[in-house]
Amino acid sequence: MAVKRPPYLLRLKVSNFRSLRAVEVRLAALNVLVGPNGAGKSNLLDVIAFLGDAIRDDLGPALDRRGGFERILFRGTKPGNAISVEVEAAVTKNSNTRTTDNYSLEFSLGKLRTKRNPRNPGLREPLRDRFYLRRSEAFMFKRTAGPGRRIEVKGSEITFNVGGKESTASLREGSLGLATLPKLSPEDGGEQVEALADLFASFRVFDVDVAAARRPATQRLSQRLDNDGTNLASFLAYMADAHPERFRALVRDARRFIPGLADLGFETIGGAGEGTVLNLLEEGLPGSTTLQEASYGSIRALALLALLYDPAPPRLTCIEEIDHGLHPHVLDRLVELLREASERTQFLIATHSPALVNRLRSSELIVCERDEEAASRIPAIEPEVVRRMEAELHGEIGLGELWFTGALGGCPE
Repeated sequence: MAVKRPPYLLRLKVSNFRSLRAVEVRLAALNVLVGPNGAGKSNLLDVIAFLGDAIRDDLGPALDRRGGFERILFRGTKPGNAISVEVEAAVTKNSNTRTTDNYSLEFSLGKLRTKRNPRNPGLREPLRDRFYLRRSEAFMFKRTAGPGRRIEVKGSEITFNVGGKESTASLREGSLGLATLPKLSPEDGGEQVEALADLFASFRVFDVDVAAARRPATQRLSQRLDNDGTNLASFLAYMADAHPERFRALVRDARRFIPGLADLGFETIGGAGEGTVLNLLEEGLPGSTTLQEASYGSIRALALLALLYDPAPPRLTCIEEIDHGLHPHVLDRLVELLREASERTQFLIATHSPALVNRLRSSELIVCERDEEAASRIPAIEPEVVRRMEAELHGEIGLGELWFTGALGGCPE
């Protein structure tokens, strides 16, 4: 019997990132965030996306994409204060919940005072402030057997500590270690840093663009499902061709999600290059329905099933408003599929649906709310407290109903 591996991302601690003034969240394989608009759900997910952007483009461009440092610093915080992110994960070889992989990033704006006219230093002119980005990083890879490893980055200096033995090296000024250090040799920890970086660089935020998914796919087969579902037809064609058993299981569930559906068929089209049209075959009706003619809910359901049956998903997957367009009668099966798929990809999901929350376990629920100073409280209530409340109610009220009463917090007043 295979040993079930721990979730990839175990803990996330964030300070001063937008509404996340001081948040620490422990994560399971399946995590469903609930709470009113503005409670911080999207900000928590954006921390992960931010790390992925910083790995691909570096820290400065990742900040610029969000309007700059001042725009993401918690409002009311002094500009000199730092934003920090701490990550505890289990992604490297031999890591687990006891011997974890740890990463921390802290960054702030530093101030330089310079002459307006540096070519005339004797000229008495008012000084102006110039700002630069200060950053520091730390990596720690724990081990039960053999020496652990710690790597620290401050400015352009890297410090390595393996089993108490210390050495140093230099890094290009301004480079993010999480993006650069994977190039190190395995002896210096390159593989370990790379495994941690890949966790965030491959983070999938799945948001179906129904209008784009309706159009014929421009490829005959696609091995990777686009984050907006644009290539839904060619991805499902690939699954039918390369993973027929998984595809047949997907079709069985699609019949439950889409009333009247009998099967899915594919048509190859020509042009500049081969493409694919996905057809829905319906019971009792001749011919077929193309995706262009299918309902909004049918396309959402097929895209969601494609994601849940993906044979090679990224390690982290985010879905906002997962139940949008789905009938409540399929929610039981949806949660079953999420739990099955969470053995391949860790889920962070946002919803406003009490009906969906009714199907969850207390360990899968993360309640979010904002305090009187507009700072996010995540979790607003610990899962163990929720579990005790459930036990006291003896199943007389569902978890979603309990949340909707306001007993768990995270409800608009």
